[in-house]
This record gives sequence, structure tokens and C-alpha cells, in this order.
Amino acid sequence: MKHRRRNDDEFFIGMVGSSYTVNRKHRKRKVKRVQKKLLFRALIIAACVLVVAGIAALTAFVIVPFFAGLGASNTPDEATKDQIQVVETTVAPVTTAPATEAATTAAPTTVAPTTVPPTTAITPIVNAHIKPNIADDGSKATMATNTICIWNNQAFNLFYSGNKAAEYYAKAINTYANKLDKDVKVYNMVVGNHTEFGLPERLIKGGIETDSQSDNIKHIIDNLNSRVTPIDCYNKLSEHCNDYIFYGTDHHWTALGAYYGYEAFCETLGLTPMDITKSEKTSIDGFLGSLYTATSSPVLAENTDTVDYYSLPNNTYALMNERMDSSEITVDVYYPGSTGGDLTYGVFCWGDTARFVIHSDCSSGRKIALVKDSFANAFAPYLSANYDEVHLIDYRYWYGDLNQYLKDNGIKEVLFLNNTMSANTASQVDSISNVFG
Repeated sequence: MKHRRRNDDEFFIGMVGSSYTVNRKHRKRKVKRVQKKLLFRALIIAACVLVVAGIAALTAFVIVPFFAGLGASNTPDEATKDQIQVVETTVAPVTTAPATEAATTAAPTTVAPTTVPPTTAITPIVNAHIKPNIADDGSKATMATNTICIWNNQAFNLFYSGNKAAEYYAKAINTYANKLDKDVKVYNMVVGNHTEFGLPERLIKGGIETDSQSDNIKHIIDNLNSRVTPIDCYNKLSEHCNDYIFYGTDHHWTALGAYYGYEAFCETLGLTPMDITKSEKTSIDGFLGSLYTATSSPVLAENTDTVDYYSLPNNTYALMNERMDSSEITVDVYYPGSTGGDLTYGVFCWGDTARFVIHSDCSSGRKIALVKDSFANAFAPYLSANYDEVHLIDYRYWYGDLNQYLKDNGIKEVLFLNNTMSANTASQVDSISNVFG
């Protein structure tokens, strides 16, 4: 069968040129609104200062001399008492203000721990991230588009988002999890992109604008309810940030990066990961991915990627429905006809299809469904070492009743897997509802 992929299959090619531009504009509008509020407050404060100064001047130069001239009090001591009372009245709020501010500042410190939802992870998640120690040659970066910068012959898709988007995603996952039967275990993994693990802090401090994906992922985890077990692969990727874990011309992680995500998954669930060092590696040269497509950068054209994939420890095959109305066919887990070009990442699970089911003879008695974006394609094959069946459900192309699908196929575990770009794009998060009828 010829490997067929349409241009719109890669959601993110359009995303880097549209959705992120919208996010950037939204951020600029937000900054302008904040600036207007600050200016308005400054004007109010200035007006208040002028009014107070005017009253003080009127009191000092008109009212006090007037009553003094009337001889209301000729005793210096009484005048001194009046002045002392004025000073005390003026000073008193100043001495009490710090106590009020201290209480206001301290309150979140005592309340914050109670806002963290209880975790049900098999291995408790330690919500602390290791800062990537990114190798830096000191060279400059250039902006290829408004949202993509190029440094060290690689492209980086910049990230613009904040807590509200993180909360929106977490709330959606909580809602989706609650739609599933109580005996179904639900996991969630959000994967950072190359910018977080490959762009030096020096460049970000120097003017390359991008938000912290570490903060974003932690905020998502903090807002998941007890129904959802978080899988945090951040530290695994951070520890290997100088390895080839992301492509330089494409927005995806490599098979090696996906393997480290798989290790984090196994560690959280208490599973034994397959040993990639015992696998045979196959390489395909000449990959020019989505970020090259978005920029047509000659620098990227001269620095193509290599797509590696690894043999699996068990006998496997897959059943695929390319789209909902497509017939089911039996295929290999990896697309055997993949070559260099713009679709080389499609070697993993034949690209983005509506449904792709990996069957393995690992005899674990376990099955899992991945409700996913394209980052799961490089990740899923490794699960064949731990699960008899791995069901990839792409919410962009599959629609139906997921709960019924799980019952029909005897599946008791579900993993929602998205990269930070998907998790922070409302239209992408909303489209997950396609799998719930």
C-alpha cells in the first residue's frame, strides 16, 4: 500500500503560522490592557496626591494662621499638642500598613498547599523540574518568522501561553476522565518541545520571547483531579537535553526523545521498560520537517534531519483505519516505504491515522488506548513491550463513543498524550471531545 499523507494531516504546519500568531496577538493585547490599567492607576494616584497636597497647603497657610489670628490659643504648648496630634494621625496608618501588607503577602504561602489536588500516581510525582543544562556556543539566533527562531542550524517553535490555558486543558482532561467508567485508569502526559530543551537561557534573556513550558506543565499537573494520574517526562528530557531528542527541522521529538518519555511512563506505573540499547536501529536521512515547511530556511535545507527507529523486543503487527470510512488493513508498526523528504516522521505508526492498533505477543494481559496528537506516534511502539494491544486514537480523525470502544475491546487503561502546543491551543483541546460522541 502506498503511504498517503495529505498536507493538512500535519496540524502543526498550519498551527505555527496561524494559531500561534493569534496567541501572540492576544498576548500583546493583554500587555496593552495591563499598561492602560497601570496608567489609569498612576493618574488616580497623582490626582489624590495633588488633592492631599492642596488640602495641606490650605491648612498650613490659610486655616491655621486664621485661627491663630483670632487668638484661639496663645499657649505654645497647646499649639505643640495640636501639631503632635496631627503628626500622630498622619503617621499611624504608616506604622500599621506594613503589618497589613505582610499578612496579605503571607496568606498565599499558607493556603497554596491546600490547592494542590491529591495525586493518585502509582509512583508519586515530585513536581520539581530539573533545569536543562543546554550546551551553548555563544552564537546569535535569528527569527525566521514571528514564532520560529533559528539557532545553531536548528529551528525552534517558540511557546506563548500561561496559566489560564493550562487550567483550561487540565479541566478538559478532568471532564473527559470523568466520562469514562470508574474502573478505567486514566493517565495524562504533556510533552515540552525543542525550545524548552534546546534553546539556551542566554538567548531568552537576550530578547527571544518564549514562555516557560516547565511552569505550564507543572500548572497542568497541579490542576488535574484525583481521577487522573500525571506522567511527567520533563526531567527525563532535561537530563538528555544535549542528545538528539528533537529534530532540528521539525516540531516533533525523535525516537530517542520518545523513548525517554516512555521510560518516565514505565517508572510512574512500575513497569519495566524495553532496553533500547539491545534494539537494532534503522536510519533514514534527508528529513525536512514542518518547521522547514513553515520557513523555507536555506540554513535548515543544508542541515537535514535523520529519522531513527528501533526494533521491538516482541513480535508485532498492526491494524489500521486511515480514516473513519477507511477499511481496516493489516500493516507493520513502522511504515516500510518511508524515505527522506517532508513526511519522514510518518514512518512511526504510518503517520496520523484515525485508528492504529499495535498487537504484541508480550502476553502481559494488559491493553491501553492512547488519545493523542502526533507526538504519540514515535512513543507508542515501545508500549508493545508492556501491552498486548496499544490502541492509538487520533482525536482529529476518529470520532465515536470512547467509553463503549474501551468496553468492546477490553481496555482498562487510557493515556491522554499531547505536546505543550496542543495542550495550550483551545481548538485542539476542544477537539478531544470528538472521541466522546
